[in-house]
Amino acid sequence: MNRIKNNTLPFPWLPYLVFFIFSFIFFGFFSDYVLFYQEKLSLFIFSSDFFIENLHQPGGFLIYLGKFFSTFFYNPLSGSLIVSVIIGLTILVISKIITLLSGKEAKIFPFIIGAALFYLQADYRFLLYNNLGLLLQLSLFYVAIRYLTGSKGWGSVIILPLWYYLTGGFAWFFSIILTIYFLYEKGKNGWLKVPAIWLINLGIMYVSKEFLFFQTGKVLLIFPFSEINTGLQSLLFLSVAALLSLLPLLSGIKFRFPGKIRIPGFVADLAGISLLILLLATIALIKFDKKDKHYFHVEKSFYENKFDEIISYNTIKPPTNLLTIFLNNIALCEKDKLDDILFNFPQSPDGQTLFLKWEMVGEILKRGGYFYYTIGMPNEAHRWAFENMVMKGDSPEGMKMLLKTDLINGNYKVASKYISKLRKTLFYNSEARLYEKFLFDDTALDSDPELGEKRRNRLKTDFFSITDDPYINIERILSVDSLNKKAYAYKLAFMLLRKDYKELETELPRLEHFGFTRLPTHVEEAAVTFAAINNGVMPNTGKIQITRNTMARWEEYLRILQLYGNDPRRAEPALRRQFGNTFWYWAVYR
Repeated sequence: MNRIKNNTLPFPWLPYLVFFIFSFIFFGFFSDYVLFYQEKLSLFIFSSDFFIENLHQPGGFLIYLGKFFSTFFYNPLSGSLIVSVIIGLTILVISKIITLLSGKEAKIFPFIIGAALFYLQADYRFLLYNNLGLLLQLSLFYVAIRYLTGSKGWGSVIILPLWYYLTGGFAWFFSIILTIYFLYEKGKNGWLKVPAIWLINLGIMYVSKEFLFFQTGKVLLIFPFSEINTGLQSLLFLSVAALLSLLPLLSGIKFRFPGKIRIPGFVADLAGISLLILLLATIALIKFDKKDKHYFHVEKSFYENKFDEIISYNTIKPPTNLLTIFLNNIALCEKDKLDDILFNFPQSPDGQTLFLKWEMVGEILKRGGYFYYTIGMPNEAHRWAFENMVMKGDSPEGMKMLLKTDLINGNYKVASKYISKLRKTLFYNSEARLYEKFLFDDTALDSDPELGEKRRNRLKTDFFSITDDPYINIERILSVDSLNKKAYAYKLAFMLLRKDYKELETELPRLEHFGFTRLPTHVEEAAVTFAAINNGVMPNTGKIQITRNTMARWEEYLRILQLYGNDPRRAEPALRRQFGNTFWYWAVYR
C-alpha cells in the first residue's frame, strides 16, 4: 500500500490549488477590469424591498445572488477570490459526482470544464450568475444522489417547483441531468420518476404563465439566461451545460491505455498539472484584452474625478477606443485644456469623440450624459442617467449622477431618496454620508469644489435638447448663457475638428468675452493658418495676441515642408513626427 501511495502526488488537492491560484492572480491583478465592469453594472442594496423586488419572476433569486457577490468586486482581490472559488467549487463538485457515480476519481474532465468556465468568465460581459447558476444545479444534483435517496429518491423530484422559482431557466439543466441519471438508475423506480419530472415541469410552466407571473413562454423558459449577459458566448456556455448534463453517461466511460504503456501515477499527475497550467496560460493570453483594460482604467479614474491622471495616462498610452477618447475629452475640458492639446489624442472629424448621440442599446446611454454634466446641463445629464436606470436598473454611478444633479438643482427631497439607497450599500455608504451634508444647505453645496462649480455654471434657461445633434445644444446654450466657457470650448473644438475656418475666424474676437486670457494653442494655430490663406493678413483676435512661440513653430513647420519641395505627401512623415499633434497637421492630413 505504501509503495502505491509513493507513485502519486503527495497532495491530491494540488491541481485544485494550482487552478485556484492561477485564476486568483489572473482576475485580481491582470483582468481586474472584468470585475470593475460587473461591479458598476448593478447596485446591491441591503434591504427587504430590494430582496422582494428581485423575486418578481422565476430566476430572480439567482440574479439577486449574482448581484450580491458582484458587489464585492469593488475590491479586485475579494472579487477575484469569489470568481475563483465559484469556478473551483464547480470543478470539485463535478469530480465528486463522477466519483460517486463511477467509484473512481476524475482527474481530467472536471478541469476541462473548469478551463471552459474560466474562458467564459474572462469576458467582462459574462455575468457571474451564469457560472453560479451551473454550480447550484450541480450541487443540488450531488446532494440529490448522495443524500436525497430516502422515499426511493422522490425528494429530488418534489423540489423541482421551488428550484425553478429560485433559479429560473437554469433549473432545466437540473431536470435534464436528473432525467438521464434516473434512466440509467439501477433501481426499478427510475422509469417512473422520468415522466413525473416532466409532467411537473409542464405544470410549472402552465401555472406560471397563466396564473402567477404573466410572462411570455419564452421568458419563463430561459430567464435569466441571456445571450447578451453571456458576452455573446451563449453557444459555448450552452455546450458546456449540455456536456455537464451528460455526466451520468460520461461517468460510465472508461479510458484505458494500451497494455504495454505504463505511466507511473506521480509522472501522470505532474504532467497533468503542467498541461493545466499551459492550458490556463493560453486562455489567459487569448482572453486578456489590453484595450478593455485601458478603457476601464480610464473610466475608473473618471468616476473618481482624477482628470489629470486620465490625461497623463492617455498621453503615455494613446487611446483607440471611442469611449475612452470621449471621456478623455471631458477630462480635458474639466481642466481647461480641450483646445490646447485636443490633437494630442486621436479624434473623429465628425465630432463623435466630443459628444455621443442618444442610443438606448449598448453602453452609450450610461456614459453620454457626462458631456452634458460638464457643459452645465444637469437636467439633460439627469435624463440620460434616469433612462439608463429604467432600462437596466440601478447602478452605482447612475445613482450618483441622479443624486448630484438633483442636489445641483435644489431638489433635496428627491436627492434624499437616492442618498437613502446609497446608505444601504456596502461600499457607497461613505459617499452617501458625504452627499447627505448638502441636503437643504445651499451654503455647504456652493462651497463644494465640484457641485458648487456645477451649480454656478448650470444653464439657467431650460429647453428641450436635441440628442441626435449635440452641437445644436451647444449653440442653444450659448444663445441663452453667453458666459459658459466649457460649452464654448466644446464649440471651438468642434469647429477645429471640422476645419471650419470661416466660423473660427468670426469667433476669435469673442474669446476674451468667455474668460480666455490667451488663445488656446490649437486656436492660435488655426489663426496662423488663416493668415497664410489670406496672404499674411492676421485675423482679428481682439486684445489677445498670438504668441511668439506659435509663430516660431509655424516657421519651423514651413521650413520642413520646403525641405521636401512643398510636397505634403513627401513631407508627411517628418511633419507627423514633429507636428502630428497640431491643428496644422490635422488640417492637411485628416
